[in-house]
Amino acid sequence: MKYVVSFIGNFIWKLLGGVWLAGIWFMFGIILTCTIVGYPLAVNCFRIGWLCFKPTNKRVGIYFEKNLPLNIIWIILFGWLVIPYAILSITLHIVSIFGIPLILQWLKVGKVCLFPFGAIITY
Repeated sequence: MKYVVSFIGNFIWKLLGGVWLAGIWFMFGIILTCTIVGYPLAVNCFRIGWLCFKPTNKRVGIYFEKNLPLNIIWIILFGWLVIPYAILSITLHIVSIFGIPLILQWLKVGKVCLFPFGAIITY
């Protein structure tokens, strides 16, 4: 039963914007892979992209102070681009009755999107 609920939750998540957010993270990862300096950051982008693709049954721990300079640079350069998309997707989830339980998943993914460095994702 647990897997059925997880499957349905992931399916609704993908319909209401999760695929696009995962695609954005995978695109960031591919762009960073093309640079030598960005390769270590690309691995983190792919992990976050997979979290955005299937967020249910995953736990996230954010250690902001672990990589404080990288997180601040990320928020200034790219983090603010993710916030409007997250707000739009949360609005779509609220309008859709089936998406209301997934709002907590958006909050979890939103934390990781804002502070990707120092995030620990457990399955």
